[in-house]
Amino acid sequence: MKKLNLIYIFCCFSFIMQAQIQEENFNASTLPSGWSMNNSTECTWKFGYTKSLPFMKPTAPVKLSSGSVIFNDNKCGAFINNRLELEGPEVDLSAEGVFKAAIEIVYNHQAFVSSGNFMVDVWDGDDWQNVLTVTDDSPAKGSTDIATTSLIDVSDYINSAFKVRFVYDDENSRTYGVAIDNYKLINTAPEGGFVYYPNPVNDDLNIRARESIAIINVYNSIGQLVMSKRPSEIATKIEMGTLASGMYLVQLEAGTLKENFKIFKK
Repeated sequence: MKKLNLIYIFCCFSFIMQAQIQEENFNASTLPSGWSMNNSTECTWKFGYTKSLPFMKPTAPVKLSSGSVIFNDNKCGAFINNRLELEGPEVDLSAEGVFKAAIEIVYNHQAFVSSGNFMVDVWDGDDWQNVLTVTDDSPAKGSTDIATTSLIDVSDYINSAFKVRFVYDDENSRTYGVAIDNYKLINTAPEGGFVYYPNPVNDDLNIRARESIAIINVYNSIGQLVMSKRPSEIATKIEMGTLASGMYLVQLEAGTLKENFKIFKK
């Protein structure tokens, strides 16, 4: 079998670039350009809200002073099924060469006896996929935080018409509501051009690249080639479940990109 002198090969862990693709801060008092709403009743979102959140206790006021979009379910009356959707504009992530992305949402959700759900969906090109569901207070009761920040990987849903949708459903009850302070869509791809996970790995090692992956070679700790693959696609998996535990070197080639990294097999 082909051998490598592993003494001269080291693991290259790339720095992550957090290139912002899309952002909305909801500071303005009107529906942002490119966004749309779909509400089940006349009750609706309020934009550019800078006062203390109306659904917080007076003894513990919370203010998102930079501006936010809120829905106050308590103001809309009892036992009216309020379901509101706030949908962002499409972005062609495929054309921009994005192969790893995340969304960041800053929000405050308050429930009443666990009633009222805040959900985040993303469009995968064919259907909506839920990536976050909040059913209780967030931040939790007693917390000194004024908002929760969630960073959600959406790499599996990258397509030419990617978009995000915020949904609030009071579950046909009278509850409190939600405030969304900021939303970002971020390119989280590493500078090296490859993404691989998990590490350590038990079974499948997932690999993504900006370009079609031409070659994957896996070597054991003494330089023996134990696995080779020619996937010809930008996302693939290596089945490492049958390999013995220990450190392995993975070589990748995609177009002009080449990278070596170490993977620990549990």
